[in-house]
Amino acid sequence: MAKGLTKRQEEILDFIVGGVRDEGFPPTLKEIAGRFGLASPNAARDHVLALERKGFLKRTGVKSRALSLSPALRATVAAAPRGWPLLGVVPAGTPVLAEENFEGYIDLNELFGRGEGTFLLKASGESMIGAGINDGDLVVVRHQEQIASGEIGVAYVAGEATVKRLFHEEGSWRLQPENPALDPIRVWDGDPEFRVAGKVIGVVKRF
Repeated sequence: MAKGLTKRQEEILDFIVGGVRDEGFPPTLKEIAGRFGLASPNAARDHVLALERKGFLKRTGVKSRALSLSPALRATVAAAPRGWPLLGVVPAGTPVLAEENFEGYIDLNELFGRGEGTFLLKASGESMIGAGINDGDLVVVRHQEQIASGEIGVAYVAGEATVKRLFHEEGSWRLQPENPALDPIRVWDGDPEFRVAGKVIGVVKRF
């Protein structure tokens, strides 16, 4: 038991530290009350205030998660958030980007799949603007040597990589740009200078 703490205070402190370590942020008073069967968030507040007075916690504001650990506790916790926070849906009206709308963290590894077979390519040019892939975007690619007709993929043609929508048609592949100003590329099955490198599974944009 930590020096100067009751058993319940130590349990609550462990719960808070665990939240920071595993989620990157502390639990709310409501979550603390629910976890320990306390009558209300106010009952949890009394324990949190006691932990503040004893130097284990510090309040950093008035919001529900406005707690930070003492420097000594922070040094023992690897509190890296697992990705970026997802704060709900954004309507074309009243903003909802509030702490209460927190839905978790988005990790690109979890979103697109973890493994050595997934990689990024920077798009160049305007051939795929109709598919939302613009010059400078990062294209997320899953390495695979086969792709279904009509899917967007990365292919090598004569030693150069290109991103196109690939259609298999009567013994040939049509590499179709998503830009009506550009013509498709046609290659025949068995062409030694053509191969599929992967399937496009996402796009990362910066504005």
